[in-house]
Amino acid sequence: GIELEGTDNLNYEAVQYQSLKTTLKQLKDHYPVQNIVGHSDIAPGRKTDPGEAFNWDEIKD
Repeated sequence: GIELEGTDNLNYEAVQYQSLKTTLKQLKDHYPVQNIVGHSDIAPGRKTDPGEAFNWDEIKD
């Protein structure tokens, strides 16, 4: 998994989204990535990240 420093209710910084997009591109170039999900999607009730403040539109292709 990929972790971004922050909390569920504070906006992430532009530099974090840019770094994440770079990392995701590298992964997609080498692996057949089909879905990108949050920690909360794979461990509901136990994990809440990336949280409501995460803007999923920022990482869309």
